[in-house]
Amino acid sequence: MKNTRRETLTAIGTASLWTTLGSGVVLGSTTGFTGTGSPIQKAIYDVTQSREGPYLVAANGDVLARRAATAADDTDYEQVLDAGLRAGDKTFYGTDSTDDGRNVWLAGESGRVGYYDAVDEQFTDYSNPNGLSPTWRDVAVAGVAGRDKVYLFGDGGEVLVGERDGPGMEWESAAVFNGGNTIYGGSLVDETTGYCCDSTGTVYETVDGGSTWTNIGIRRTNKPMYDIDAVATDTVTAVGGGGRIFEYDGTEWSKYKPGSSDVRGVDRTTDDQVAVGVGGRLYTRSSDGWSVTNFDSSKTLRGVALDTTGSYPDAVGGNGGQIFERGTYTAYPDDLRLESADKPSIGYEFDVSGPTTGTDRNELDDDVTQTTTGYTVEGSVGDGDRVDRYRYGGDVSGFSVTSGPASKLTTVRSGTEVSVERLTDRTWTEVATPVDVTLYEIVETTGAFYAAGESGRIIKTDSNGDWVVVTKTGVKGGGNTLYGAGVTDDRAAVWVAGGSGVIGRIDPSTDEITDYSDTETYTTTWTDVATAGTTESETVYLVNGSGEVVTGDYDGTTLTLGDAVKPGNGSSIRGVTCIDADLAYVCDDNSTVYETRDGGATWTDIGISWAGVTLYDVAAVGRDDITVVGGSGRLFRYNGAVWTLTKLGGNSRIGVDRSADRGVAVGGSAEVFEREIEGWTETYEDASDVTLNSGIVVRDDSTASKYAVGGNGVALRQTIDDPL
Repeated sequence: MKNTRRETLTAIGTASLWTTLGSGVVLGSTTGFTGTGSPIQKAIYDVTQSREGPYLVAANGDVLARRAATAADDTDYEQVLDAGLRAGDKTFYGTDSTDDGRNVWLAGESGRVGYYDAVDEQFTDYSNPNGLSPTWRDVAVAGVAGRDKVYLFGDGGEVLVGERDGPGMEWESAAVFNGGNTIYGGSLVDETTGYCCDSTGTVYETVDGGSTWTNIGIRRTNKPMYDIDAVATDTVTAVGGGGRIFEYDGTEWSKYKPGSSDVRGVDRTTDDQVAVGVGGRLYTRSSDGWSVTNFDSSKTLRGVALDTTGSYPDAVGGNGGQIFERGTYTAYPDDLRLESADKPSIGYEFDVSGPTTGTDRNELDDDVTQTTTGYTVEGSVGDGDRVDRYRYGGDVSGFSVTSGPASKLTTVRSGTEVSVERLTDRTWTEVATPVDVTLYEIVETTGAFYAAGESGRIIKTDSNGDWVVVTKTGVKGGGNTLYGAGVTDDRAAVWVAGGSGVIGRIDPSTDEITDYSDTETYTTTWTDVATAGTTESETVYLVNGSGEVVTGDYDGTTLTLGDAVKPGNGSSIRGVTCIDADLAYVCDDNSTVYETRDGGATWTDIGISWAGVTLYDVAAVGRDDITVVGGSGRLFRYNGAVWTLTKLGGNSRIGVDRSADRGVAVGGSAEVFEREIEGWTETYEDASDVTLNSGIVVRDDSTASKYAVGGNGVALRQTIDDPL
């Protein structure tokens, strides 16, 4: 691991990179580490500091993040990844973060490498760079998020250097310069200067961004070096076998041997050093040299990360999931700004799950009160008090406007403007429908929701929000099941498609259904339909179980269908979505997603070769933001360069919808997972065996946030607690 990022924070002040308050640890102290709760019992291999405090990586791909504590917490650490990237249970051995602390990089077995965005709370997977699959023993990072410079160190002596290139990474050729010996540790001073140490006890230095590496010692060690950390070219520490610790001043190495057990990890700042190792030993540096302290544990400690902001604890991790800390978490990594430029005073109230404080932008009557589960904030803004600002750690919920015009209030969360509704509480409720058959798709028009399903049933919501029947017999009166539904861009027309090649168009102004089936040409079952364009200038994408895509154009009178095109090998295509008439995506049973940019004439395979599950649905915000769901709780996100897996439970995810930074994914056991601003969280589950087949993010209904439909005519509606 490296130390440059933490030294940078100390030098320039933490406020310019992330917000912190309070006093922290006394750097250089040789005591003060105490055990803290851990959500895992697996070996922790490395630790780094981020803009939100310590992150730890562990066996089987587990990743832990330090969170602001509340009285309700059993542990201060949250498990943000279980079973690793691609759910392969591959162990992470190294971690490091960008200079601004936003991107936490991790690397390990089978070529696994990626980063966790501590702000967006999502992973991005760059595993097997250049097709390589060694065990990466460490990772070192320089630069800020978006301009990440990444060094990977492998068990075959590989060093691979890469730089962020938009959504992707530009990797150089791997270098092997030490005879293929395992490189256990790496550290960077800056983007071009770095160090690594290997199993022979040798340390190498680069000053040209990894193009060349020079052997700078250590002579006659005869022991492996397991970790290295560098603050500057004359401030380097390496640790290794037999209790050896070495310090480098840019010219010579000084040897220390405070014990006889292997030392496995080290971290240093300009005025403090801590190392850890076998037997639960902690090594600290003073002006008199190194001394050793034995923890109560007999298990190996493997990683350590020191804080220099004064707002986060130093952290040590080791075997059995053990975590030790020195210092306290006094930071407020996020902020909420409330603004009103008009004179009317606006009263507000909200809850925060973690530590919260006001700032000098607040008035005396703005109040922050600690509760048993967090903090409650009450205040007012406007009428001369134009801005209130709060710093906090945790989650904001239950936002309400207690007085004044809510329309005049602007809320900005950590630099991103969000609506008041996004900060209030939301509730899922099952609503009655007039059918008991399976509903396969739901769409939103201007003023109503439509759902289509088994036996050709189509239902809609009326002006009161109640569900009513549009048809019991389907498009042609034959009761063909409808598996797909799509809505035009202006939400003024609905297309449905399903069994025996039926295709229909619904005019929501009259609920008239027009049959556009071409049963002479297409009689196979349509599995989904997507629509682009506005009324009477509509493009329709249809997909089927034979792996075919058919594109049609509607001019207000006639639907003209083109020839069927097979993007792949004929595997059943389950889902389709389109961004416009030319740009569309489909997903199939063969774990493959295809893209067209020419209206369906040609298709390109854009992944996912390693998915290993049936893909059921696809949603696209843009070419660099595509989400696909599939079997075994898999959700895959594409950023325009790579696919990243997120596990959402164990049941299949059947339907997905996205809108900017919002999302909903549904599937078995009536489970609902949501994305609101950051991360995916389960927000609803029913013990019944009902499967939810389709969910949507509501665009136009101010009283609802999301909708989902599924088996037995089930419909779930998420309402927003009125903030007024």
